[in-house]
Amino acid sequence: MRCAALAILAVLVSGPSYADGWARTKNIADDIIYDGRNTTFYCGCEYTSDEDSDGSGDITDTSECAYDGPAAHSHVAGESEWEHIVPASLMPARDFECWTMPGGGRGHCEDTDPRAQAMIFDLHNLVPSIGQVNRLRSNKRYGRLPHDTSDFGGCPIENGDDLFEPPDCRKGDVARIWLYMRLRHAVEIPDGELAMFQEWAAMDPVSPWESDREDRIADYSRVINPFVHGIEGDPAGACPWE
Repeated sequence: MRCAALAILAVLVSGPSYADGWARTKNIADDIIYDGRNTTFYCGCEYTSDEDSDGSGDITDTSECAYDGPAAHSHVAGESEWEHIVPASLMPARDFECWTMPGGGRGHCEDTDPRAQAMIFDLHNLVPSIGQVNRLRSNKRYGRLPHDTSDFGGCPIENGDDLFEPPDCRKGDVARIWLYMRLRHAVEIPDGELAMFQEWAAMDPVSPWESDREDRIADYSRVINPFVHGIEGDPAGACPWE
């Protein structure tokens, strides 16, 4: 058991898990990690890459995935963006001098602090999202909400004032990313939230695509998510569009 723990630790601390810049990170996610798997994380909407320098893309047709969002941020409902499962504002980087100093902030940390870069540019924490969903979720934490909290058509997400609930088929994915970020980057998870993530991870097993995604990230970055790595995908954990 001790040897296994040391092996996991060695992989976690070896090599970079990020690229040299936010735009570069999004392009790697777009061109390598999600190559051939162009569907948004929460809603399963297909998107096409703009083939530009910032990893952006266009949703092919929101009606095909039965997505119907509210009026707020509707101007980006037809665009894909890259979303942090653990928002940058909830990472330890927010307490670094590069963030708190006069004139500092996330952008300054991205430009100057390797510790912050390792967190903010971590590919394990990045998923494609409908731009509108990304903007509406913003930096909200995940949680449980009544099923009539919000209406996104056929996309089974709930967006509240302070919390955001992903589809059941993504709850395990979300949980395993948070647990990884806690282990690798010391992201704080309150006890109640930790118990919820552990429950989500148990109820929604690693899917074949989640396992494949982990292999792609590990091959590129040389860093693993031990909550996913080496686990054979179970179709029971897959979303209907996978």
